[in-house]
Amino acid sequence: MRPANTKSEPRIWRAHSELSGPIREPSGIAAHDGKRPDGCTLIPWRAGRCLAWDVTVPGTFAERYVQLTSKESGLAATRASDEKIKKYDGALPSMEFLPICIEVLGPMDRNTSGFFKRICKNISIRSGDSREYFFAMNNISCILQRFLRVCVLENVELNADGVE
Repeated sequence: MRPANTKSEPRIWRAHSELSGPIREPSGIAAHDGKRPDGCTLIPWRAGRCLAWDVTVPGTFAERYVQLTSKESGLAATRASDEKIKKYDGALPSMEFLPICIEVLGPMDRNTSGFFKRICKNISIRSGDSREYFFAMNNISCILQRFLRVCVLENVELNADGVE
């Protein structure tokens, strides 16, 4: 059960797990028009503004994108990024917005690639290990492979239900 809202700003609750129950998300990430990013930093990112992001993983072979991706790698991610930027344009005036768009088969848009390079460079400087970008891309690749596996298995099960 959710506690009653005592402030004028809407409170956002997200189911975390069955064991811990719902958790309250940080206040201030709900846009007044109902658009809400996937997350935001709690400390300022740049120029005193927090960073908000929204993740999209477009299907490289999806009917919607196949005309683009058959001509050039990464165009589905670029299109998804452009759509996210339009969606959130002006919706979060106190935050800097970053669309994170990675195609199912791995290509990223320029914004996402640049973001990961900056973050990994900063981590490398602190850790002294120049391989941070390699490790990050490796992790992302593994996550995408797991995601693809779930998608394929789900499609197999859906198609198997109709076959007798």
